[in-house]
Amino acid sequence: MICWFVNTLICFLYKKEYEKYMSCKNIKEVQEEKLKEILEKNKNTLYGKKYNFSEIKTPEEYREKVPLTNYEDYLEYIELIKNGERNILTKEEIILLEPTSGSMSSSKLIPYTEGLKKEFQAGIKPWIYSLYNNFPEIKKGKSYWSVTPMATEKKYTSGGIPIGFEEDSEYFGKIENYLMNIIFAFPKNIKLEKDMDNFYLKTAVKLLETKNLSLISVWSPSFLLLLIQYIEKNKEKLLKKISFRRRKDIEKYLINGEYSEVWKELKVISCWGDGNAAHYINDLKNIFKTAAIQPKGILATEGFLSFPIGDEEGSRISYYSHFFEFIEMETRDIKLAYQLEAGKNYEIVLTTSGGLYRYCIGDIITVTTVKNGNPVIRFSGRKGIVSDLFGEKISEEFAGKIYEELKAQYFMLTPEKNRYRLYLKSQWKISNSKIDEMFRRNFHYDYCRKLGQLKEIEVFILTGEPEKEYTEYCLKKGQRLGDIKLKILSLENGWDKVYTGYLQKGEK
Repeated sequence: MICWFVNTLICFLYKKEYEKYMSCKNIKEVQEEKLKEILEKNKNTLYGKKYNFSEIKTPEEYREKVPLTNYEDYLEYIELIKNGERNILTKEEIILLEPTSGSMSSSKLIPYTEGLKKEFQAGIKPWIYSLYNNFPEIKKGKSYWSVTPMATEKKYTSGGIPIGFEEDSEYFGKIENYLMNIIFAFPKNIKLEKDMDNFYLKTAVKLLETKNLSLISVWSPSFLLLLIQYIEKNKEKLLKKISFRRRKDIEKYLINGEYSEVWKELKVISCWGDGNAAHYINDLKNIFKTAAIQPKGILATEGFLSFPIGDEEGSRISYYSHFFEFIEMETRDIKLAYQLEAGKNYEIVLTTSGGLYRYCIGDIITVTTVKNGNPVIRFSGRKGIVSDLFGEKISEEFAGKIYEELKAQYFMLTPEKNRYRLYLKSQWKISNSKIDEMFRRNFHYDYCRKLGQLKEIEVFILTGEPEKEYTEYCLKKGQRLGDIKLKILSLENGWDKVYTGYLQKGEK
């Protein structure tokens, strides 16, 4: 009854935001008002004065006066913010800097304000209400939401600004956070756990103890599969750590791997379902045979982009969250949210209350359909050469910097099933662990390593003539000699059949 009461209360708190979203008849008006609000609030900042925000009245004028940007355009502003200076990108105080992967540096630091947190909540609230409304049996049980363990000590900039959220639930409001902690199925203080084996152990024990688990919400399906793998390998140890009554109820099912019987009340699993994550959905379906799997919408560190409505294929743009522009991939024309067409691909451009203006986020979406003027979209990939097995987002630029640092004679990085392989020719012997340490400068690569999603990088020592071998391979594929370019990052694998060499010993 406690779970039902708390979940129902949360739905009551979020109903207004859901109805506001669903009843909107004029996306154009909503988006124009959002842009006006952001520009008015930040017109007297360093950035706002530079681009005369006070003179901009329409999206067309905004497009004319303010350039498209990427993270490198903000480096000088971020440095000022790190040093404690104010009114740089936003009038609001910067409450923290959230790290994410970067191209020209090992990680980006995205400014967060209270306004940006509210923009995230403008998408989170209608999504959660829709989720509970479409799957009402969730209300009867507890939920497991993604928890980020604090693998390192809390860091601060020279100006005293915190780096990173303490936990994922900070995206929620204070009241909801308090209520959800009552019904969340994870161990107390698990976010403080720095040892990943203990993190998996404590999480697995808590979940196995939770008889009425009704919802699992994680980002990557691979994380949930890793958790199940941990349970599979440690069944006997885990059974000894749970209560006698619960052990008696689930022992037979756990031993047989019947997880639908271990958690009979599990109704929904929410996780990424597009891109590389799609490969793992069938594995989840085979394990959790009776639970519905709802793919999440598109969410980035920089902003909340879209969310699913019920069992609808795809997700809806969160147009109350930020001001959106879209670059049509074929024509490079700029479109607004209400102008998107079914069947076309677009790159997302964000303007947020966190101080990003006409920011090219790099995500490409496909519009699957348009329902009553509301585009339904799917994530279709990343712009540029970026490898993203589990959310680590290794870019060609980032790999190139390591190439330069190694001063290697030949370098090609490729993604394998659960790790990266580096094809390397160098006059110096460098251990796998040393190279892996260099790649762990990438915030999300490091996090995927800590979670166990990625294993230590493999190094394939090249002993032949890699440039020749690569060229001959490309020629056999039908490429013209003048078009062949050596790659630093290749999204293909199987290059051990092309290059001469051997795998250097390392982590198994």
